[in-house]
Amino acid sequence: MTNFNIREPTNKEISSIIKVLYSAFGRTPPEDIKVEEKIWKALIDNEIGKFLVSEEKGKIVGLGGIFSFGKVSTYGYLAVLPEYRGKGIGTDIFINLMDISNELKSETNLLYASKLGEPNYKKLGFKRRFYGEMYKLPIQSPNLGIDLKEVNILRNVPDWVLALDKEAMGFDRTKYLKLRIKLGDRILVFKNDGYGLLANKRLGPLIARNMEVAQHIIEKSIKLGAEHSIIAEHQYLPKNFFKTMSFTKMEDRGSIKMVHGKVIPEKLDLLYAIGTFAKG
Repeated sequence: MTNFNIREPTNKEISSIIKVLYSAFGRTPPEDIKVEEKIWKALIDNEIGKFLVSEEKGKIVGLGGIFSFGKVSTYGYLAVLPEYRGKGIGTDIFINLMDISNELKSETNLLYASKLGEPNYKKLGFKRRFYGEMYKLPIQSPNLGIDLKEVNILRNVPDWVLALDKEAMGFDRTKYLKLRIKLGDRILVFKNDGYGLLANKRLGPLIARNMEVAQHIIEKSIKLGAEHSIIAEHQYLPKNFFKTMSFTKMEDRGSIKMVHGKVIPEKLDLLYAIGTFAKG
């Protein structure tokens, strides 16, 4: 039986493991991979994220990440190259990540699973919360009669945004959100009632007091070049949300949010879109 070595990657390997991630999902790495590499390195340097890789004879064949938010740990970027699946590599990586979570004394563990992966996480005690589906935004914003001058673009994170994010998510992501702005992302805000993070043509997270606020921010993001968003399809999402915004679902780009451990006091009625399948 072949032995696979699980370890943390070096800084020089970050670009390579990003390519492994995209290859594992049959996708082409972005042309601006240096931008994504910078984000991964910043997560590591700021002690928010930690990554593990599995290698065979010097070749990296799988990876996974864990992100710490106090008593909450989230998991993401879990992937194994197709030709190496079925060997327990993904399970070994995930168990090692959970060991890190235990060392951090995390009380809650969150992840986004594929439909195929959901049964495996259920065996480990994870429970389903909601679907996150990737949607293409319309090229032109719908004419809803919205005054976009009311949506402001910020280069810092006001306290009310941090409070609203914590209210919606159930845990404190202050350090992470401030890092994203430092890395060049933009915050779109409507009064003190909602915000969206615009990063690399993706809008998310999007957190708002009501659908009208969310619509203001979405329309503004389209004007600024947003092309897609991961919509949180939970029971509190307004039923007419999709009709008013003309979204197009992207095939095979959805995941299931799952939770293990202590229940956190999240408010899903405020959550319209998540940022990534790794950190919510």
